[in-house]
This record gives sequence, structure tokens and C-alpha cells, in this order.
Amino acid sequence: MQRDFRLPSRCKRAVRSSGFYAALFGSYRAYYALQIHMKSRNISRNIKTLLYKTLIRPVFTYVAEIWVLSKQDERHLSIFERKILRRIYGPVLDGGRWRIRTNQELYQLCSENGILKFCKLSRLSWAGHVIRHDDDDLSRRVLLSEPGGKSSRGRLRLRWEDGVKEDAAKPGCKNCTVVALNREGWRKLLKEAEAHPGQQCRWGEWYVW
Repeated sequence: MQRDFRLPSRCKRAVRSSGFYAALFGSYRAYYALQIHMKSRNISRNIKTLLYKTLIRPVFTYVAEIWVLSKQDERHLSIFERKILRRIYGPVLDGGRWRIRTNQELYQLCSENGILKFCKLSRLSWAGHVIRHDDDDLSRRVLLSEPGGKSSRGRLRLRWEDGVKEDAAKPGCKNCTVVALNREGWRKLLKEAEAHPGQQCRWGEWYVW
């Protein structure tokens, strides 16, 4: 029996206009299509984790390197992953009572990069690739251009470049445009970003980044 999955109303309005919510919708469909395997007691946790990494996560993270992620998007991203991890690892017996695993316990069991960190590392990798393009390359010209004019009133909209600079600044990179021109230096930065310790988002939910 196929499950009828419904997105929240605010997500429905954004599906057609946002690649992020369209990917979220598609990945939930992929998850429910595999739910019979995720619930099976005859399949080990390692196999279920492999199913997630090879059949569900690629649906979500396709072209994730060009996403502009807000804090709300990051929250949806982490919630989606923890939903699947809780299905894979199940509850834990604590003091004679069963309880769901905490967010920190889930990521300790997973012992790999979370989906949020995976997307941000992909974005950093793609940024270095674009910056090293030839000077006449269109994507490089758009990234490094400084359009003139006057901005509208209110807070400025999030830009892809702002996310790249914020992610690069966490390991200590102050000028990512200069560092990215050196391929080996950029690879070193990616390794440092991957080893960066976890943080807590403003909602108090644990995720690895």
C-alpha cells in the first residue's frame, strides 16, 4: 500500500519555485518507497544505512552545491535525516523503558558526516571549481561580478556567495577567492572544514557541521 505523503502548506507553495523543497519532496517519496525494507528485521542496520546513502540521499542532494540554504532549510534538512536515522537505529532501552534516541546519539551511531555538512562541503568544492575557471567563463564572471545599482528596502536576500564565505570562514579562511585559486590549498581547506567540530543551531537541535 502506497503511503500518501503530504508536505506542509508552506512547502507546497515552494515546491515549484524552489529546488530545495522539490528535492525534499522527492527524497520523502524515495524513503516511503523503501519503507518496507527499512522496517524489516531481516535487514541489518549496515544495509539500511547503505540503502539510505545510495538510494535516498542522492535524490535529496542532487545539485545541492548550488542551493542557497536558510536556517529554516537547514532545519528541514536535519529533520529529514534524523527521521530516517531513527527508523534505522530504532529506540533504546534506558532504565527498563524504551525511548527514542536523542539527536546526538543518532549522529554518534552514524559516525559519518551529516547531510547538512555533506551539502555544505559540496558547495565549497563547487565554489573552488568555479573560481578556478577561465576568466571568460560565464559562471566565474557571474560569481565574481559586482553589480551596481541601489538595493531595495529591508533585509537583503540570502546569496549563494554569502553561504560559501560563511562556510569557508569556519575553518579560518578569510578570503576564499584567493585561496580557491590554489587547488591544493582549497583541498586542505575542505579537509579542515570536514574536521570542523559540531555546532548547535538556534533551535537547540544537534547537527554535525
